[in-house]
Amino acid sequence: MKLKPIYQALWMSVIVGVAGCDSEDSPAETTVTEPVAEHVYPAPGGQYQVGVKAIDILDAGPDGMSPVPNETRRLPIKVFYPTEENTGTYRNYFDSWGHQVAFLEKNRPQGAPIHPNQFDLQGIQSWSQGDVAIAKATSGQGWPILFYSHGALLFEVDNTELLEDLASRGYVVVSINHPYIAGAASFQDGSVVNVYLPEGTSNVRTEKGSAYFNEVVAPQITHDVTYVYQWLSWHQEVFDYQLDDTRIGTLGFSLGGSAAMNSCAQIAACVASANMDGLLLGDIRYQPLNKPLLLLQTPEQELSEAFADNGHDTFLFTIQKTTHQDFMDQNRWVLGYPSQVDIDQIHAIKKQSMATFFDHYLKGETVLWPEYDGLTLAEK
Repeated sequence: MKLKPIYQALWMSVIVGVAGCDSEDSPAETTVTEPVAEHVYPAPGGQYQVGVKAIDILDAGPDGMSPVPNETRRLPIKVFYPTEENTGTYRNYFDSWGHQVAFLEKNRPQGAPIHPNQFDLQGIQSWSQGDVAIAKATSGQGWPILFYSHGALLFEVDNTELLEDLASRGYVVVSINHPYIAGAASFQDGSVVNVYLPEGTSNVRTEKGSAYFNEVVAPQITHDVTYVYQWLSWHQEVFDYQLDDTRIGTLGFSLGGSAAMNSCAQIAACVASANMDGLLLGDIRYQPLNKPLLLLQTPEQELSEAFADNGHDTFLFTIQKTTHQDFMDQNRWVLGYPSQVDIDQIHAIKKQSMATFFDHYLKGETVLWPEYDGLTLAEK
């Protein structure tokens, strides 16, 4: 598997010095209760307010990525959903115990300037209201469900702006934290599982690294998505029986793009999948998805093979002046990843293209793609 230079830089920069894991039984850190930074990105653009529930799934089968033999897989997830309530009280963007912020501070590029919003990352608020009532689905069948997978060494919140926007437009959006490949997996008891990569596997360009990511990581994170889908189907009561588990979509960024495509191939109810500048790992390298597929990429990345191979409606957006990091929220509050694209524009492209794509294939609405200078579309 060949990687473009942007992926080489990504993997080499963020993985340096990160090869161990902390026990998930670590004591909880002090909760931050008075955020200072508040909102640093626009409110969701749909007709609904956004609710959020944080859930720990504690029995997701064997954990193939854990350094502890015979460990049971545990998955922290965040579920964003439409609500009619407007409490004015919002959840913090990052976990309350500071695990995710500590990871970011530790791995900030050496010598990089500090973004004004980075002075108090722990105080940044999302636009989500915790544990409010889910809105009653307008269709009578329940809300369609989207499953999101994050990038390597990131977290389930790395695209919160996008996920909240989709929830505000009438989707239940399930963001899964994939332990041991996430920078930090924070659980509701305050414990944390940090990234773990066996020796010699951190560079996906090498034979050993490629084998590990294709044979271990990709199948595990694909299983995470399919298991969470099953869990939600079994626990509809958690969301007042307002979920439609027959209308499913998946999306992911970077490494998560493979999880999205592989899991959509495995879930019969999955109608469509979206990959944001993602690697192709696991089965999807050899077995095209053959379902509606949306691809977003930088000029340096090549998703043209996935575009050509897919045997269904396929859309490939190339966004000029972008870098890999522009496809997540970090450009809102971290400097050190040079980009020439307007920040508001790239987020608008992501939100509009995702909403258009899933609205068409999950809700039957008309396609109206966004139009911006520097945005090109290939479709088939």
